[in-house]
Amino acid sequence: MNFIYKSEIIDYTFNKSGKGSDTILFLHGWGGDKNSFYKLINLLQAKFNILTITLPTITPTINSWDMDDYINIIESILKVYSIDEVIIVCHSFGFRLAPLLKKFVKIKKIVVTGGAGIKTNCKYRLIENRNNAILLKNEKFKYLYNLVASSDYKNLTATNKITFKNMVNFNTIKFIKFDCPMLLFWGTKDKETPIKFAKIIKRKNNAKLIKTDSDHFAYIKKEALFLNHVNQFLNL
Repeated sequence: MNFIYKSEIIDYTFNKSGKGSDTILFLHGWGGDKNSFYKLINLLQAKFNILTITLPTITPTINSWDMDDYINIIESILKVYSIDEVIIVCHSFGFRLAPLLKKFVKIKKIVVTGGAGIKTNCKYRLIENRNNAILLKNEKFKYLYNLVASSDYKNLTATNKITFKNMVNFNTIKFIKFDCPMLLFWGTKDKETPIKFAKIIKRKNNAKLIKTDSDHFAYIKKEALFLNHVNQFLNL
């Protein structure tokens, strides 16, 4: 299915279980798409309505996007189906968006894996936050830029670089209190969103934390464990 936003096509899928069940909204990570959780979707689609959206991140686009754009896309699609409450399953970038949905939809439960949006003083972000144009433009310093700048950023088009900066400069931490059951699934070797992020989120919520010997993609690399815990959590 397609939704038009700012003259661009947003690809999404909404599948009804036929049982009038709860709707699970899947929010993928940066560079992911609507199929990022396909194994979990296959497991749950008989009991739950499933909404997946490919949000524009690394795919070249006409427009640059900010957090309001992403939220407007999600809200508009939910309105098409008159959905006013959801269960959320999100990875990384998806967690930046999840707390912002509370203003227009009831969140019944949330599953977070490798959730991003809690600012730390990583080298790349220091460069961006200080707006160090000399470092980014001067050939003399190009080696340093290549050393510390995110590969996600360097490989983007000029328009998508604006989107990336809009995304990383948004601090989710002040919004991460949820009034619903929460499951955290995290890799202890996660360098992108370290385990301390999970501990911060856990402290602010009534959350259950599952730690695994994995990295930022623990939900894939520890797939069987992830599927088991999420299935139990959602069917309580």
